[in-house]
Amino acid sequence: MEYKKYQWIAIISGLFTILGFSHLVFNVYYTKKTSHLTFIWLFLVISAQTLLIIYGLLNKSYGIYLPAILLICGLLYILYVKLTYENLTYENLTYEK
Repeated sequence: MEYKKYQWIAIISGLFTILGFSHLVFNVYYTKKTSHLTFIWLFLVISAQTLLIIYGLLNKSYGIYLPAILLICGLLYILYVKLTYENLTYENLTYEK
């Protein structure tokens, strides 16, 4: 496999992106609040990450497509929570402990 000269920049950028995005996913996980995230935003971000995956695969740049795959997983979870809990109020949620 050919190693890209500046692949490490993409890897560091991907790590920072995942770290920043994980805060949003954990916040949604604990609060189930997604009203501030619109369906348009979700669609645009999922579309952008899908294009990054395609670009990374075509250029054999795992530093681009691996973080995008992880971000899509988080985005799909957020979409699931939005579709499941959007009409519920925070007080109606119960947590299993």
